[in-house]
Amino acid sequence: MTVTTATTTNMVSPSKGSGNIIDIGTGTTHDTVESQEKQVLQQRLLKQQDGKRWLPTALIWEDESAHRLWWEANTLDEFYSIRDEVNLLKRWEQDIARQVLDHSVLIDLGCGPSGINRPLDVTKVVPLLNELERNGEHVHYYTLDISRKALENVLAKLPTSYKVVKYTGLWGTFDNLRAWCGNIQEPKWFLTLGSISGNDEFQIAINELKKLVWRSYNDVNDCWHRMIRNGLVLSNKVLGHEWYRPEDWEVIGVCHRRSPTLTHRCVARAIRVVRCEPLDLHFAPGEEIVTNEWYKYSPNEMQKQFGGVGLSNIRQWKLPSGPVSNLLFFLSRPPYILGKGAMAQKTVATTARTDTRTFGPQASNIRPVNNGNGAAMT
Repeated sequence: MTVTTATTTNMVSPSKGSGNIIDIGTGTTHDTVESQEKQVLQQRLLKQQDGKRWLPTALIWEDESAHRLWWEANTLDEFYSIRDEVNLLKRWEQDIARQVLDHSVLIDLGCGPSGINRPLDVTKVVPLLNELERNGEHVHYYTLDISRKALENVLAKLPTSYKVVKYTGLWGTFDNLRAWCGNIQEPKWFLTLGSISGNDEFQIAINELKKLVWRSYNDVNDCWHRMIRNGLVLSNKVLGHEWYRPEDWEVIGVCHRRSPTLTHRCVARAIRVVRCEPLDLHFAPGEEIVTNEWYKYSPNEMQKQFGGVGLSNIRQWKLPSGPVSNLLFFLSRPPYILGKGAMAQKTVATTARTDTRTFGPQASNIRPVNNGNGAAMT
């Protein structure tokens, strides 16, 4: 598999072949990501922000151990979101594909970790790509990730029989992508096909969602908590000091309902005094580090978010299965309209802020990507 280094004006044409990976980072993406991880650790773990300390999300998904745990978690009956997302896209693949113009560029904002035998997140987009191929739509699918290994696994699993649909891996960060794709002239669609979802009825959320979410992220095999601990171990390597020792910490899930929002948070909680003098890092028993945070919103609250970033909901689809409804939103930033480079946002079951961001829960990380003529499907 070929890896090339790209500038902001060097990209693969939709007429070229499939399967290559473009390094869109400065120098090597690995060095860029590693330096960013250390910088964010220093800003968010070593220093408190609003009384909280955070573990960068990238560390949780960093290596092959994390990828295997993610695959294990997604095979459990309790983890509903992946299955529902795939079913939603399969149910409406024809209608969705009709919105994509010929010669469009689809950019997937994070292909995600792949399993040992199958790539998880690419499973979601394949029905759409298959339908575009059947329709004869000349599109180029770019999938972004900070892990070269994840890109290699995903690209190796995509169909090789496509004639008009092409695909390429982008090895880099969100900031790298923002710079790289600025000169694309074709209609652009940005996709975030992670566990970002919006709950249908607030009363259902009150009665059912807390239990459903809790079981998803506090599974019987302890997959999520083992992923958190794996990320904490990796932070020792990035910072150059062994501040984290497993025996000093417990990893727990915490659910909060602050109307109209349900929040689930994974935290590492100190069970004794923790000190790392070289890093000037001190924890008292009971102090916590936030490692992941998911926000679950109702459709009305999501509409407020869309309006806050200048997007309008122009179409949505629903998969009526299970106790929580699944929704797919297509959004447009004026003056674009559906079928003319609309922006689209996908949400399934509930809305999450952090699990598709590279370095923590800031919504601002994703907004700059929505520039230009095109679509974002999140």
